[in-house]
Amino acid sequence: MPAALNRNDLLDLEDEALLRQCRQETYRASGPGGQHRNMTDSAVRLTVLDGAVVAQCADHRSQHRNRNEALKRLRFNLALELRMPIAPGPASERWDGSWKLGKKDYRYAGFLAHLLDVLAHNDWAVGEAAKALGISTGKLIRTLAQDPRAWNAVNQARAGIGLVNLRRP
Repeated sequence: MPAALNRNDLLDLEDEALLRQCRQETYRASGPGGQHRNMTDSAVRLTVLDGAVVAQCADHRSQHRNRNEALKRLRFNLALELRMPIAPGPASERWDGSWKLGKKDYRYAGFLAHLLDVLAHNDWAVGEAAKALGISTGKLIRTLAQDPRAWNAVNQARAGIGLVNLRRP
């Protein structure tokens, strides 16, 4: 029996391989969209890690498009919801890839997951996390501010331990 995959392993998989790790469900979605909306099972729900992370999409009439969008959302949810421990030592906290990744880049979810892991490792203290990453506090804040869901996730985590919310640059 193969070893269970962790979050980083899942984020590194190509789309088809990641889909094979998921439980896929199709269903009929309700809501706006006219007479064609409820005619087919075009909505898609993907579940991974025994239900730990779920993503769904019912935005399109095409099941194929909904599956692709749900897969993108699943990668993003994996990055936002699951934290991995950081190995001791400053080299493990550095991101060895580009800092100019857009949300459409396949590496973005792994990049975001790494940033959040380093922040969590440093008790959500942005200054300490930026120092560990080898960047300025301002650059870390600007990077997080570009993604509203990441920004909200950081502020929720900070509020949960009694820290004030970050202010947008």
